[in-house]
Parts: sequence; structure tokens; C-alpha cells
Amino acid sequence: MFRFKMPDMTLPIREQAELLKEQFNSFIKSDALSDILSILDTNLNGICVEYNGRVLKNGKVREIQEIGHNDSLDDYRNELYPLFKELGLLGINKPLTNCHSHIIVLGGSFNSCHVRTSVVKDIIDDSTLFIDGLACYRPINPVEKVNLSPNLSCDTEFATMTEAFIHTFSLKNANVSEDFVSDRNINSISNIRTFKTDGNLTYRIIAAPSGEPDKRRANTADTLKFYMDNTTLDSTSSVVATTNNLHCNRQFIQLTYEMLKSGRTFNIDVVGCSSDDRIKTIDEYNPYQFVQELIATIDWINKFNDDSTTWN
Repeated sequence: MFRFKMPDMTLPIREQAELLKEQFNSFIKSDALSDILSILDTNLNGICVEYNGRVLKNGKVREIQEIGHNDSLDDYRNELYPLFKELGLLGINKPLTNCHSHIIVLGGSFNSCHVRTSVVKDIIDDSTLFIDGLACYRPINPVEKVNLSPNLSCDTEFATMTEAFIHTFSLKNANVSEDFVSDRNINSISNIRTFKTDGNLTYRIIAAPSGEPDKRRANTADTLKFYMDNTTLDSTSSVVATTNNLHCNRQFIQLTYEMLKSGRTFNIDVVGCSSDDRIKTIDEYNPYQFVQELIATIDWINKFNDDSTTWN
């Protein structure tokens, strides 16, 4: 199973980038990906165009939770499932080490914020200092709340992540402070909400401003940059991020891209929140959604390969 890992952090950034590219390009050249392309009767360029369900005709991007089904892909669900598993889209769910100075919960849909936060208790160790939820002021889409509970009153991703932290870590009586920067444009709002308890752990909910507030909400790059600018991280730091199993390898690429691009280096690991007994089965998973993740991973590998030549 493909699982991307950080190289030796004592190496220069250029060498780290090259070693990461070797891992990413092995993914691109893998038999599993080749078999998927063969089943779909397409190639690397074709899959990103013919099967892209996120980019709409008007150029806008559909949220991943809004992705429906593609009947033609459902016909191949049995053949595709073990190939997606080999590419790491199902089974990454345990940290590579037992020591993590920083744990981050990557924001997402209403349900994802709660589920990704709930597994953090199993990751905390004696070296953990910060637990941070990365979110934004994206309005919660009503489709995210269908048949879900609790806290249905939360209307933004930031509020949802806050409620998930309060519920999971019993923070109702914690001391709370905020570094809130308001703006008429919701895309320009930023906030760092900090919860302090009697213990050594600091809990934060971090919402970044958009780099292009007139065009879009804060994206993953904006969020990660804002997080790194407001967190003390160095080569001795160990960061583990929780997400859905489906997104682990792709979001690892995004994290390492932003880290090395900024000239920083620290250990990064990304783990999924579904344990072995809760991994989606052949009958449960949505092949079309998995193809979207595969397309996004291919796009990020291409971006990493193109841009990393300028990093030192």
C-alpha cells in the first residue's frame, strides 16, 4: 500500500523535495494506477478531464460532499476497490510514530469535523503540546447536515470545529481567548480561538483569511500557511494530522508542499479517522468520489514536481 512519508529532516530542503518526488512519481508509475486507467479506458490527462466531477462548467468547484454517483463507474466497483486500496485511499489510519508535539484536525464537512476530532484522544501522548483544528468561515451546506447530529445549529465550519473540540475534550470550563480579525468580506476574516485548561495541552481553532478574498474562501494553502505563521515549528517538531482515510496521501502532498515552499522543515504524518473495522467496504464506497480524490492527488503531484525546482 502506498503511504507517503517524510524523508530525513536533517537533509537540505532541496534533497527532501527530491526524495518526496521519488515517492510521488512511484505512485504515478504504479501498476495499480495503470490498471485503473486501463479499466476506465483513459490516461493520466484524460482521467483529469473526463471524470472530473468537481469543476463545473462555470469554473466553480463543487464541494467533495456534494459529489454524487456515476453509474458507469459503479459497474467497475469490484475491480477498482483493491486498486484504490493499494494506492492508500482506504487503509491509512495509524500514526507512524508514538510521539507528536502537535496534532492538527483538518477541517472539512460538518460530519468530518466531528469524526476527525474524535480520534485525537487515541493519538495524544506525553510529548503533545498543541491540538489545533484548522477551519474557515465557510457556511455549512445544508446537505452536510442530513441525518447528522449533534449541534445542527452550527452554521460555519469554524463553529462546527469549535463544538467538536468542546465536546471531545470537555472544554466548557476552559479559559478562552480570541485573536479575531473582522471584515465585511467573510473570506477575509481570521480567528485563533485558544482554550487553556489546567493541563499542559493548548487547544486552538484556527481560521485563516483567503489569499484571494474577492474570488474564494480560504483554501488549504491559505490555512496551512496561516497555521505555520502562528505556530512555532522546527526540525524537532512532530506534526500528525487527522483527516478521512480517503484524503491521507493527497493531503500529505499539500502539507509538505506548503512546508518546504516556506523554507521550513518538520516531521509530518497524516492519518485517517476510520479504524480497520470501519473502513468502507466494496458495497459502501462511492467509486466516483474515489476517482475525484485520485484526480486531486495527480494534480498535486504535478504541482509539487513543477514548483519544487525553485526551493532551497
